[in-house]
Amino acid sequence: MRKLNSQFITTFVSEAGLNGQNGTYYGFVEMDRYYCMAVAEGYDGDGGRESAKLAVDAAMEAFVQKPGMSAKRIRACLKRAHRCLAEQSVRIRLKAGILVLVSDYTRFRYGVCGNVMLYAFRSAGIYHQSVTHTVYQNMAGQAAKEGTGPKEETGNVVHYLGGSGRTAVSGRLRLEDGDVLLAVTEGFWSRINKVEVLDAYESIQSVEEFLGDLQELYLRGSTEGIPCCCLAAVEVKKAYKENRALKKKILTWCLILFLILLAVSLIAAVVFRVRRRKQREVQDTVAVYEETGDQYMADLSCTLAKQEYEKAAQESKKISKNGERLAKEKELSEKIGLSEMLKEADDAYGARSYAQAREGYKKVLERAKQYKELSSLTGVLERRMKLAGTGMEIDNYMQAAALKEAEGDLESAAVLYGRAEAMLRIVEDPELLKEAQLALLRIEGQAREEAKAERAKARDEVIIDADKEAALNAILAGDLETAIAQYTKIRDSYIALEDNEKAEETTQLILSLQKQAMEEKDLKEDAIEEDRQAAFDAILAGDTQEALALLEKARDAYTELEDAEGAAEMEQMIASLKAQDAQDPGEDTLPGDSGEADGEAAGPAGETGDGPARGTGKEEVGRPGASGHKNAPGADEKRPGPGGDTDG
Repeated sequence: MRKLNSQFITTFVSEAGLNGQNGTYYGFVEMDRYYCMAVAEGYDGDGGRESAKLAVDAAMEAFVQKPGMSAKRIRACLKRAHRCLAEQSVRIRLKAGILVLVSDYTRFRYGVCGNVMLYAFRSAGIYHQSVTHTVYQNMAGQAAKEGTGPKEETGNVVHYLGGSGRTAVSGRLRLEDGDVLLAVTEGFWSRINKVEVLDAYESIQSVEEFLGDLQELYLRGSTEGIPCCCLAAVEVKKAYKENRALKKKILTWCLILFLILLAVSLIAAVVFRVRRRKQREVQDTVAVYEETGDQYMADLSCTLAKQEYEKAAQESKKISKNGERLAKEKELSEKIGLSEMLKEADDAYGARSYAQAREGYKKVLERAKQYKELSSLTGVLERRMKLAGTGMEIDNYMQAAALKEAEGDLESAAVLYGRAEAMLRIVEDPELLKEAQLALLRIEGQAREEAKAERAKARDEVIIDADKEAALNAILAGDLETAIAQYTKIRDSYIALEDNEKAEETTQLILSLQKQAMEEKDLKEDAIEEDRQAAFDAILAGDTQEALALLEKARDAYTELEDAEGAAEMEQMIASLKAQDAQDPGEDTLPGDSGEADGEAAGPAGETGDGPARGTGKEEVGRPGASGHKNAPGADEKRPGPGGDTDG
């Protein structure tokens, strides 16, 4: 659309100079939304034209792939050209200066790296002139006056493609009908000053005539040392006219809409903050009621807790968020139910309905564990459950003791009454405690039962002493397993006698013996490992008989440790070593394959110009050896075993 409603005419002139070598290059592309032109000059002598062409082609290709007029996009095009020259620098380093001009048919901007210059003409004058990366430009800028730099410094380039690659990008400049944009290389602007260019532009009839006059000025006078140059001009016969009124109107409406949205946002923010503050107040009130109810629950004040939970549930209805409100109402409803269940359990406990009370406490405890804030209630309920369980046991003991007493079994009745009396001291039921104590006084056979228990205990002590003596004899004989078995029997006897202290001492002694047995086993396994290692060393040294003796010793040790797998492995290794010794009695060598490696490689085949060096290589390695037993050296220890190859 922009291209169709505008008219850009592009003309260029290129001179090779007296040496007949043209180191400049020029290119442009017209797209629907953008126009792009690039002019480059090479600095590397014979390859100058190649450097300039590579730079222009790379920059134009980067622009076509992703067109745009931003400074970032222009710098990306220049960087692409810089990388292209660096990649192509094989025999010599390629260097070039470039100017890339981009326009959207309404405005233009350019990027420069090197000493290519741009003039922008309008109404018989130059309204913009680019800067160059030369010592001449730096000296002119320091003097703040044009033309103060010496002419011989125009070719002294500070930044260029293939070197530092530093670029400069201009701002956006608006185009008008009749504007002319002229890009020239250093060979032209170092010989022709700006006044002469303006004189040629005053009498312009067409761009072709303008470039012809400039070419005549370039070739005039002395013909000695005329360098190559390139002049590329773009005549803007018609620039694309943007609908600025519509654009202004759109911007105005956008601003109005933005202000409206801003006002609505501010009002919404204020309303939201007010509502949020009220919601926080409601949530804080609910939290206070709920926390108070939790404290009452921990004190088992179920009625007061229920009242606080009901107040919290009433306040929670004011919460605006449905999900949060429903969750809080559900939680408070469950806590109200818990308070009612706890009250029923307490009433049952007070009425000595211990089974009903214990079941109620259990249900409340299971549901209370879901709430962290009721963690203190969990401990209280567990204690109450124990008390209720104790009450149930007391009732059972009292009933059983009464039956035993009625049957005439006074000894058993005395025991049951004694247990009930002990538990009643925990439950704190004075009436029932007095009843149990009176029942105990009626039992006269308690002394006989205690004497009988003492005799039984003395008999058990005699048996325990005999077992201790047997255990000590086993230790002296080195039979730790028998000793451990005897001490285990002794520990069980102490447990039966409810002598926990001596049972614990015996347990520690058993653990000590087990540890000693394990240490002896480890020592034997270490000895086996040393024998295996010595056998491998003997095999390597060619001493087959020593290796067989060591392997048989390791086999016997495995048999003693009841390690069937290790013994079978040693037996297999002994058989393999004997078979090998029988086949080749004159040599003691390791069975297995030896690795071979041979390779060949060709060095550089010669170099002509850029010819690459080529080479081939080949390597062959031997197959790995068989792995050993779980206690054998690993593959990384590189030790051989009978029947397998050496590990490499």
